[in-house]
Formats: sequence, C-alpha cells, structure tokens
Amino acid sequence: MSEEVIFFRTAAEDVHINERELAARLKTNVGFENEILDKCRKKLMESLDYKCAYIRCPVGLSQENVCDFGFMTIKSKSLYKNLLGCSEAFVIAVTTGIAVDRLLVRLNAVSQAEHYMTDALSSAAVESFCDYACDKISAGINCANRFSPGYGDVSIEFQKPLLTRLNAQRLLGITLNQAYLMTPVKSITAIMGIRQEQG
Repeated sequence: MSEEVIFFRTAAEDVHINERELAARLKTNVGFENEILDKCRKKLMESLDYKCAYIRCPVGLSQENVCDFGFMTIKSKSLYKNLLGCSEAFVIAVTTGIAVDRLLVRLNAVSQAEHYMTDALSSAAVESFCDYACDKISAGINCANRFSPGYGDVSIEFQKPLLTRLNAQRLLGITLNQAYLMTPVKSITAIMGIRQEQG
C-alpha cells in the first residue's frame, strides 16, 4: 500500500492530562488533589512513553452503511454517519507504553489506593494524548470526531486489521489477545474522517 505509516513520540510533560476526564474516572470534583494522588502523578510521569502511529488513507462510502478503507471494510451505521462527507481518513493508534502497565501491576500488589488513582490517571493520560495526537495530525484540516472500534456498532474485532496496517506491534509495542484487548492496556485506536473542503 502506498499510504505511509507515520510514527512520532511525545514527551510526557508536553501532554496536559485533562482534569475533567480525571475527575470523572476518580468520581470526584475537578481539581481534587491529595498527597497520594500527587505521589501517583509523579510516578506515572516517570513511566509514560507516549507513542503514536497513523496513516492517511482513502475512504469509500459508495454503499450505504459500508466504510471501505482499502485494507479493511467496516459495515456500520454509526461509523458511516460519522464519515459522511469524508473521502479520506486518518487511522490512528496511540499508547502510553508498557512501563505504565508494569507500574499498575506493582501498585496492585502493594496499595489499592495508589493503584486506583494511578489507573484513573493513566486512563485520563491516554485519552489526553489521543486528543493531543489528533490535534497535531489534523492541524489545519477539517476533521470529524474520532471514532474507535468498540464504539456504537463497530466491533472491537476491527482492532486487528487496524493495528496490523499500522505495524503497531513493531512501532508501538501493541499486541492483541484473543478477546481483541490491547497490551499495553492504556492504548487507543481511532478513525478520524477528513471532511471535504467546501467551495
């Protein structure tokens, strides 16, 4: 295929964790802080290894509720609706890296409080990095909202062809288990339609 896979890495300090996302995951108020959370945040920052791989590819929408990306075809009413008006899309995968998984395993054995807070922090971190990556990739381009396998009527099974196309195991260290769940756990795949310019 001619669409080149583009890879980039981002320093942990360049991504600001969305505090609303964090508060929702902690089930607390925005701005909540305590000594344990502060300690967990510092440990997480040392473990984060933000990586992204993506392609820009054509999208065929000639058949209703069928989205053809060339390397995979997804039958989906919700994704089709999301991509209406798009003839291309960015196909993206991001991760916080395997060190975060290892940190969570260690904390689960020694402190449930630290594990809970670090899990919430790392979930908010990967969502924030995905937003950061999408903004970077789509700078100056009119795009639809990102859409991930597992949303709406798009099966999580589409993780497999998407990650294979992005060479995600080699570039990002992402693997899939038989249930199509990713390792590192704090990883996201997404499709972001590129809207045709008007006029």
